[in-house]
Amino acid sequence: MSTPRETISYQLGTRIRDFRTVRHLSQEALALNSGMHPAYLGKIERGEKCPTIDTLNKICEGLKIPITELLDFETEIKPTSKEAVHRIEKALAGIDDESAVKIAEIVEGIAEIYRK
Repeated sequence: MSTPRETISYQLGTRIRDFRTVRHLSQEALALNSGMHPAYLGKIERGEKCPTIDTLNKICEGLKIPITELLDFETEIKPTSKEAVHRIEKALAGIDDESAVKIAEIVEGIAEIYRK
């Protein structure tokens, strides 16, 4: 039987992993952004370690979210438009300028459809 602390650690770790995956970050990237070792972040995500408030704050900085959002277990985790822009920028990396402009025109056309 798990203790309340183990349950909270597991739920918190799952929430961190969910935020990370919605943002398309690897454990290594989030660990780097948060100033911690990837193995430690993995233990937190699996609920094996119970992070301190300072560690949670670092993780939230790495995720670019307020700590209140991480701790609000009732709120669904959804991607933001900032993440969408980041994903588009990442997808365009290494594409020549002419092709990138064509892709931008396609995205603009699709966005116009959704505005209606």
